Amino acid sequence: MQVYAVIKVAAPSLVKAKIAARYAGDCYEVDDETFFVATQGETTRQVATNIGLGEGNPEELASGIVIPVTSYWGRYSPDLWEWINVKQRSNGG
Repeated sequence: MQVYAVIKVAAPSLVKAKIAARYAGDCYEVDDETFFVATQGETTRQVATNIGLGEGNPEELASGIVIPVTSYWGRYSPDLWEWINVKQRSNGG
């Protein structure tokens, strides 16, 4: 699976609801502005659109940034690093 970082979300409740509906079980919430989403076969643009950051009705759009996670480093909860590792090694099944 590909993991995407979703950062600087301006309308967290809107984005959180769309992430929960589309990527239940394949999302990790860091805080109200930062999420990680895992998906199989979707582009960065498709993920952004699916969670309300891309194209669509302007009243239902938020601003934010979606970035594919190809490598990572930092100091944070070990749970996040394990989640990313497991999702990247998963084939989506």
